[in-house]
Amino acid sequence: MLENSVSKEELFSILAADEHWISYPSYQDREKWEHIATPEIRQNVISEGEKALSHIWKPDLATDYLAYKRTGEILTGRENHMALISLTLAELVEGKGRFMDAIIDGAWFLCETSWVHSAHAYFQKDQSGLPDPDEPTVELVVADIGAQMAWTYHFFKDEFDKVSPLISKRIKKTVIERLINPYFSRTDYWWMGLHGEKNVNNWNIWINYNVLQAVMLLDDDRRQKVEHVYQLMRSVDRYIDVQHEDGACEEGPTYWGHAGANLVKFLDLLYRMTDGKIDIFNQEKIQNIGKYIYRVHICNRYFVNFSDAGAVCNINSGAVYHYGKCIGDPVMTGFAADFARISNWATTLHRGSIFARVLDDIIMSKEILEGKGCNIDFLSYYFKDSELCVARDEKKLNAGFFFAAHGSHNNVPHNHNDVGSCMLYYNGLPVLIDVGVGRYTRKTFSSERYSIWTMQSCYHNLPTINGYDQHNGEKFKATNVHFKETKHSACFSSDIANAYVAEANIKSWIRTYQLKRKKEFIISDSWSLNQTTGETVLNFMTACDIEEQDGSLFLKRDDVRIQIVYNKKQLSPAIETIKIDDSSLLSSWTSGVLYRIRFSIINPQQKGNCKISLRPINQ
Repeated sequence: MLENSVSKEELFSILAADEHWISYPSYQDREKWEHIATPEIRQNVISEGEKALSHIWKPDLATDYLAYKRTGEILTGRENHMALISLTLAELVEGKGRFMDAIIDGAWFLCETSWVHSAHAYFQKDQSGLPDPDEPTVELVVADIGAQMAWTYHFFKDEFDKVSPLISKRIKKTVIERLINPYFSRTDYWWMGLHGEKNVNNWNIWINYNVLQAVMLLDDDRRQKVEHVYQLMRSVDRYIDVQHEDGACEEGPTYWGHAGANLVKFLDLLYRMTDGKIDIFNQEKIQNIGKYIYRVHICNRYFVNFSDAGAVCNINSGAVYHYGKCIGDPVMTGFAADFARISNWATTLHRGSIFARVLDDIIMSKEILEGKGCNIDFLSYYFKDSELCVARDEKKLNAGFFFAAHGSHNNVPHNHNDVGSCMLYYNGLPVLIDVGVGRYTRKTFSSERYSIWTMQSCYHNLPTINGYDQHNGEKFKATNVHFKETKHSACFSSDIANAYVAEANIKSWIRTYQLKRKKEFIISDSWSLNQTTGETVLNFMTACDIEEQDGSLFLKRDDVRIQIVYNKKQLSPAIETIKIDDSSLLSSWTSGVLYRIRFSIINPQQKGNCKISLRPINQ
């Protein structure tokens, strides 16, 4: 898409030859900096910088790196990088020079220490877990720090030179040696996608956005700069290529903040660097990638969280607003303004690992926080390519039922074995849930991934059939996926038989979700088995308290009470309590307790059907 929009020679003639593409004031332009953001946000930025003045610049030890290999724990952190961002932002906003020595300390310290994250050292030939200074490799943290250091050089070079020209010289040399040269010296990083890799994900656009900044700020040779920008465009094209036309982020809404959000930043930077000559914001796929984030919003901070995402997401309102402006979508900008207020974005917008994005947020903050909100304009939406649907009772976020379901396959990026699963909310509160993902360890991205309970289908809203749960892999997928909507109902169905191994002896298993608006939500199963060889159980996950009364089940959360209606001659429920202490899961499920309801099918037959209805009880 990008590569076809311009030739390399055309790029040479249109790529900015000076710094007019930079939308930020120079450090010396104090009048403009004094009018950026509200006084409250300016003070938050300065206060964060004041905290960083006492930061102790502590290197990651060799044993911190080795811990990832030895125990799977991630002990290398971003504290030094984040402290430098806080100091840099505070000095830009205040402009009195009192943070300058600490900035020099931080930049010099980062030039002296390794940047690579312990979980990402596998790109180098040495596999001991220690970073090899003779083989610098490019990954997420290296890219973040490299871009941040490039901006530190840009803003403060003149001030640094008053102390010693060695400071700026060292910063520039280090970024070139650790980020720019290693990036362009090889094309075999899987995330680049330059050799036909299909597993290109958020890493691509996250890293490419950072490298584009560093190249434009530090590359002195114009011909080389054009070569570099063109290769970045080629790589980003590979990311765009693997995205579905419907724009759904298979990695989930949390990763949209690293994928779609960085895509708009990259494309807008390219737009400005070429004075609008490279502009693909009118492409339907690009527009849909942006709109995905508000189409999967449920209510408050809840989002449809298939894949590695928490149910509660802190989506960056600044990036959403920026995307909405670039594609001319008032619903998206309105959603961003509303979500900024819901999520108290003003108190956290000055924090983030990508310096330019944080600075953008600060500069746009007043416009966003004073921006006009919006009303949702759809009852349902079906992402046809991704086989994901969302539907609700009313065009109100906290009124009645909302459900989401998907088909797809069990090898999407950040996959969970959850083909055919659903989630259900009522009045904006979770009823049937996707648990989400725990804190990352080495096991999360290894062959042991599916030994983690949150990845397994039996801890989603799915059946265990003949004693078998779903298997990972692209061939384990849904078939005959359908979504249909009328004024009074929305229905999603899929055959999930192929998501299980052949040993499960399943001919077909049709799972259907039907929303009867303002009445009930029905989950139906219809199956045909080759034989019955083991226990078959319908699993459902909930964060609600469960009450049993007169042989009936009721789910209760705050002022919501839902009755589960089922055939007691056919289904026998059992309730399991799951206590959680994982910090990532607790961020969504603060009570520390979840429940799994397991409906065993009594005397299962080779062919059969059953259904469960969830009905709201008026309090």
